[in-house]
Formats: sequence, C-alpha cells, structure tokens
Amino acid sequence: MRNLLYVGLGVLFFYPVNSQTLNDLNFLALSALNGSARYKSMAGAFGALGGDLSSIANNPAGSSVFLYNEIGASINYSSRNVKGIYSDQPRTLQGEDFYFDQFGAVFVFNNTNEKSPWKKISGSLSVNRVTTFDQRSSIIGPGKNSISDYFLHYADGVAFEDIQIYGDETISDIYGYLGEEIGFGAQQAFLGYQSYIIDPLTNNSSEITYVSNIKSDNFNHLLNQFNEGYHRKTSFNFSGLYKDFLHLGFNVNQHRIEFSNLQDFYEKEHDLNSVVSNVNFENSLLSFGQGLSIQFGGILILENFRLGLSYDSPQWINLTDETKQKISSFRFDEGLSIKEIVDPNVINSFDIYKLKVPSKSSISFAYILNKKGLLSIEYNNQNLSNIKLDSESISSYLNELTSDLQQAFSSINTIKFGGEYRIEDLSLRAGYYQRSNNKKNIFKNDNSFTFGIGFDFGSSNFSLSFVQSTQNQNLQLFSAGLTDEYDLENKLTELSLSYNIKF
Repeated sequence: MRNLLYVGLGVLFFYPVNSQTLNDLNFLALSALNGSARYKSMAGAFGALGGDLSSIANNPAGSSVFLYNEIGASINYSSRNVKGIYSDQPRTLQGEDFYFDQFGAVFVFNNTNEKSPWKKISGSLSVNRVTTFDQRSSIIGPGKNSISDYFLHYADGVAFEDIQIYGDETISDIYGYLGEEIGFGAQQAFLGYQSYIIDPLTNNSSEITYVSNIKSDNFNHLLNQFNEGYHRKTSFNFSGLYKDFLHLGFNVNQHRIEFSNLQDFYEKEHDLNSVVSNVNFENSLLSFGQGLSIQFGGILILENFRLGLSYDSPQWINLTDETKQKISSFRFDEGLSIKEIVDPNVINSFDIYKLKVPSKSSISFAYILNKKGLLSIEYNNQNLSNIKLDSESISSYLNELTSDLQQAFSSINTIKFGGEYRIEDLSLRAGYYQRSNNKKNIFKNDNSFTFGIGFDFGSSNFSLSFVQSTQNQNLQLFSAGLTDEYDLENKLTELSLSYNIKF
C-alpha cells in the first residue's frame, strides 16, 4: 500500500517540468505582423526607415530619425477563418477579436554643440504585440491510430500496482501522487487504465506491459481547440544620429507571454466488439512567461538611399505551466453500456523552466522619392532549429523535447516590401509580407497583403491599415503515440487605427 503523503493537501500539486509539447512551442515561437497602422500598412518594411513608433521595436536606430517628440497608440479589429484539414477533410471556424495593439512614445533632443559629432539623441518606450494566440479551430476525420496508442506509449514501463486505487484512496490522491513521485507518464497510464482504455497484460502487480481494449479498424477523430493569449514586447530604447549620416541605437526588451490552450478530443465509431468506445479526452494548459532580450541596429544615409542593419539577441524567457486533465469513455459489461468518468480535479503546477528563442538578423534598403514618397524592402533570418528548453534541474523530458524541436523546426526567412506615396497631407501605402514556415518539409508560406491611408494634421496624424493574411501551421494530435498530423490554415482580416501627437 502506498503512503499517500499528499492526501488532503487540496487540488494543486507541484511537479518537475513535463508539460509543454511540440504543438505548444509551435505557437509560442510564432511572430506576426503587428504594430501601428502605418507600420502594418507597409508590411513592417521599416528596417531602413525608422520614424515610426513600431519601427523602433524592429530596428532600434529608428527613434533618432524622428524630428519631434511623439506619442501614439493603436487599436485593432481582426476577423479569423481557421480551416482545419485532417485526413483531407476540411472544417472551418470563425472568430473575431478587438484589442489594444500598440503604444509608443519618443523624445528627441537636438545637440546644439556644433563641435560634437552627435547631432541628436533620442529615447523611447514602445509596447508591441509580437503575436496574438487567440484562435479557435476544429478538425474531424478518420485517423490512422487510436487514442489507446497514446496511453500505451506512456504506460510502457509503469508498474501495474502504481496505477490501481486501494482502500480509501481517491482518483485525485493517486493522480497527484503519481505526478509528484513518478511523473507525467504514470499519470497518463493511470488515466488510460482507470477509463478502461488499456489493461495490463497480466494481473501481476509488477506487470509493466499493457494492451488496448479498443478494437477497431476505423478511428473517427474530432478535435476542438481554443487558444487565447499574447506575446507582448516592451522596448526601452536609446538612439543617436552621428554626423548626419548614421543612426545607431539599442533596445532592452521585456517580454511577457500569456498562453492558454484547451483541447477537447473525441474518438468515436469503434467496432461493435470493442470493449471501450466513444472516448472524450480533455487537456488544458496555462503558460505564463517573463523574459528579456536586447537589440542593436543602425541606419546609414546615402543621399536618397538608406541601408539598415539590426540584430536581435536570443529571447531568454522563464515559463511556468499549469495543466488539468479529464477523460471519459463508454465500456460494455454484460450487455450494459457504462460511462466511465475519470476527473482528478487536480491542477498540475510545474517548476519554472527556460525557453531560449533564437536570435534574428535583418538587412533592409530604402529609397526616398524626394518628399513624394518612399520604397522599402527588408529581409530577416531566424534559425528556429536553435530553440532550446532548459531548467535548473536535469530534465530528460526537456532534453528530448528540445531535440524534437530542433529536428522539426527550420530556419525562418521573412521578406517585407513596402511603399508610401504622399499627396500633400494624404499618404497612400501598400506592402507585402512573406514568412517561410517554421517547420521542416512544410513549404506553405505565411503571407500578407497590406494597404493603408494616412492623414497629416501637422501636430498630429491619423492612420488606417487593412491587412489580409494567410498563416499556416502543421501540428499533431498528441505529443506521443497518437501523432497523426493535421494542418491549420488561418485567414485573417485586420483593420487598425492609429493616432499620434507631435509635441
């Protein structure tokens, strides 16, 4: 009999790191086209331009391009159509969001000392969304594998005696005990056994081999997912103009991540002779992160040409996770259909661990059409296969997940084109954004077509942007066992409004 030290301590247990999956990191590593309306309407191609509050988070040298102090903010409306494709069967869900998108302020100080090579300096604060996680998706179709394969994967090697309930023990007691003393895999074995999906090969208490009670040649799957949250970057900036031809700057960035994921999975339509059928498996994840990064950048002025270079250091982010699980199934016993519900009602709170998002380098060119307008192009590269997970304690799970990430993820290439044409106080803008997929062997690029208009009132300006984007993701049902893949195609329409005041 186990000595349950954790009985009566409530429903919150603290475990070693073991929560994130390849799917979750696929979301957390994403970046998107976000910022002020002017920035978005030109596809973010501001690396060689500066002079926009969101451009400072792109190239730190951009703040000393400003001629006046400026403060501004943006709001954003987005409409999503997310098409899930599983076994060649499409399923589409729609959603809408309305949120505060960007805030910034820059302060410019002109140097009156003619002997100094530094003509002006500037400092700024900018707050921008790196990405928004809000997304609802659904997939349905026949699968190649069963949910029992998931539980068999984790049950392999777990002693039968560890996943039984004895005496006055409860589901919550054992689930919490297993997570603390043995690990995540034992918890999954417990859920699979208590829901009758798997059984030990023999009734020997030391048995570590298991078999499936689901008998079927067809596995009809339905997965509904609900994501919410954001990755926000706050940049503290300093920049200067050297001898009227070179802007240099740096940022210290604070990152904040809030990410929630709810997975509601169904497996149905098993054979009539299957002992277990109609499985519903619910998983929820909450992730909270805080981190830092730094950036360096420069803009070289060559008459009407501009050359921009910038470097983003890796992002070092500390993450904490909370998870919760519940499963139900139907089993047949002596001609009766019995519904089994296994709900530990336990929140697993995991140790802090570190996520290292790889560095990024950018190069950009711009041509200034006198005072009539401009054209700009930017290219940046980020080798996402260098992503890394780590913790203060040795974690074989994090090491294995890091290896999986490095094998699955690839180098990301992003190209941005943007242009602006001025007609007195009216500005017309357009752009194109393309980002390669972050997973190897997936050749569907993310792309955005952008348009916008701006009005200059002298001491203030107003901008409106319209963005039509397509984002593609390749995911898998579960982290192990049942790893059938599916695709998400997210078609996003965004409207942004920005208002800036000069002083």
